[in-house]
Amino acid sequence: MNWDDEVDVICTGAAVAGLAHAVAVVEMGGDVFVGSSRDDVGPGGAAVAVRSRVDRLHWLDINTSDPETNEYFASLSSDLGPLTRSARDADVPIRVVDHAEPVDPRGVVMPFVGARLRDWAARCLVSPYGYLYTRVADWQSTTLRTVDGDSIEVAELGSITPDPANVGGSVLDWLHTQALDRDIVVHHGTSLERIVFEEGAVVGAEFTTPEGRVAVRARHGVAVAGGGPYAALATGQALPTDDASLRLCLVGQTASRFGRVELLTSQPFTKSVASNCRSVTGRLFVNMHETHSHLQTWRCGKVDGYPSPGQ
Repeated sequence: MNWDDEVDVICTGAAVAGLAHAVAVVEMGGDVFVGSSRDDVGPGGAAVAVRSRVDRLHWLDINTSDPETNEYFASLSSDLGPLTRSARDADVPIRVVDHAEPVDPRGVVMPFVGARLRDWAARCLVSPYGYLYTRVADWQSTTLRTVDGDSIEVAELGSITPDPANVGGSVLDWLHTQALDRDIVVHHGTSLERIVFEEGAVVGAEFTTPEGRVAVRARHGVAVAGGGPYAALATGQALPTDDASLRLCLVGQTASRFGRVELLTSQPFTKSVASNCRSVTGRLFVNMHETHSHLQTWRCGKVDGYPSPGQ
């Protein structure tokens, strides 16, 4: 196949999850291709809810012109059963964290539990801040263990003090600023046409653009992202007291291709929220780019309103 471009990671979407991946990759020294078919993001990152998109069963319910791509997406959610979406799923997930505590990499490996992975995938699929990464091993993140014994993958992007009336919009604005600071180019009017496979492995993606078809090879993987936030669905969220800043993170679960963007805090909430997560400050080791030690990792137990990942 003739490739028009080659990057480390392809991001399909320029909303919160897509931009978060792009910022993380560039911060680690990688390069990205960000394709966005959305024309409904206004100045300042104010996203408009497109009813056909919001009413879909989940954000991976994509119908491309390529049967192999459709079959691939369907296979990742076919065993999850009926998915339900609540009003809280429109919110950015927030975790309460405690003190730093190192994790021993020589520790005991926890057993594989398929039911937990299915539950985590379902939770990510109904979240506007969820994403699919086509490789299980994500070179951006560090493997950590939760206080409940689950193994998760976490990478911190930075700190933010969001507007309580529109937390999702604040996160998107912050990511837009980070992307501009890093010269990340978003290719607007660029729709995913198909995922490209070689011997069963994802090696890139093909897009439809105003200039025609563009084929991009991914040296590491493709991030297919949810489209949140949606301004029409935005509601106020309870935030930590004292106007404390929150830490924006990519959070996944070990052995899962799914994850979501979350906010972490060590401060109490304005409403009752259990504080049973621990943070880990460490270096992220990657297999193709230099380490950036200022990226933080976290080890957490439960999420505001949600069980811990995989439970």
